[in-house]
Amino acid sequence: MAWLAVVSLVWSFSFGIIRSTLAGIDSGLVSFLRLAIASLAALPALRARRLSPDLAGRLMLLGAVQFGMMYISYIESFRWLEAWEVAMLTITTPLFVVIASGLLEGDGRRITYASAAAAVIGGGFILWGAPQSEDFLRGFILVQVSNVCFAAGQVWYRRLMAGRPALGDSGVIALPYLGGALVTALPAAASVGRLSCMTGRQWASVAYLGLVASGAGFFMWNHGAKQAGTGVLAAFNNAKIPLSVAASIVVFGERPSLWRLAAGTVLVAAGILLGRADAGWRSRRASGRTARSPSPERAGPAATQPTTPEPSELT
Repeated sequence: MAWLAVVSLVWSFSFGIIRSTLAGIDSGLVSFLRLAIASLAALPALRARRLSPDLAGRLMLLGAVQFGMMYISYIESFRWLEAWEVAMLTITTPLFVVIASGLLEGDGRRITYASAAAAVIGGGFILWGAPQSEDFLRGFILVQVSNVCFAAGQVWYRRLMAGRPALGDSGVIALPYLGGALVTALPAAASVGRLSCMTGRQWASVAYLGLVASGAGFFMWNHGAKQAGTGVLAAFNNAKIPLSVAASIVVFGERPSLWRLAAGTVLVAAGILLGRADAGWRSRRASGRTARSPSPERAGPAATQPTTPEPSELT
C-alpha cells in the first residue's frame, strides 16, 4: 500500500505543473514526450533475454492500452470538457478496477465493490459540480474510455506478472512504456514543430513528468498493484483527488471548497481502510484453512493417496 500512497502524492502535483507551465503545448506532444522519456530511463534495466517474444508482445500491448490509449482518450476529452470536468469524471476509475478484477481474476465480492464505491463518492464530494459543456456527453465517454484503459491495464499487469516473480518489475516496465509511446507518437507527430519553441522551464517540467510522474510513478503504481488487494487498489485510484486539491491550496494558491475536501478525503480513506480490512480477512481465512488441513504424517497413509477431485474443484 505504501507504493500506491507515494505515487498518489507524486501525481497530486502533476495537474498544477501541467496547468502552470505546459498549457500552451499540445497535450499529445506532452504525453508522447513523457512516455518516451520514461521508456529511455527504463531501457537499461530491461531484461530482454529473459522474456519470450510472446510475453514481450503482451507487455507492449498492455502499455499501449494502459498508457497510450489512456492518454489519447484523456487528451481528446479536453476538446469537449473543461479541466475540472475531466478531473471530476476520473472518479469512476475505482469501479472499473473492481469490474476488471472481477472479469480477469474472478474477484467480485460485495466488500470490494463497497470499497470502490466509497472512493468514488469521496472523489465526487471534492469535485462535483453541474456540467456546463454543451458536448459533455462526448467528453464523458472519452474520459470513461481513459478510465477503463488505465483500470484494465493495472489489473492486467498484476495478473500477467503474478506467475513470474523472478522477472521483477524493473526488468520489464520499459516494454509497456514503449507500447504507450508508440501509440501516442501518432497524435504527437502533428505538433513536433513546437519543440523548438519550448522554454527551459517547460523542458524541465516535461523532464520531471517523464522521469518522476510517468517513469517512476507508473512503475511504482503497477508494482504496488501486484501487492494490494482489489479493494485497496480501487480506492487508491481516487486518493490523488484530495491530494491534488490539497496541493492546489498549498502550492498553487487555489481556493476550492475545504468542507468538500475534508468530506471527500474521509470517504476515500474509508474506501482504502475497507479494502485493507477485506484483504486481512481473506489472509486470516486462508491461514485458518491451512491450519485446519491435516499433515500427511498425522493423517496417515490414506492422506497421501491421490483422490479424485470433486466436480467443483475442476472448474
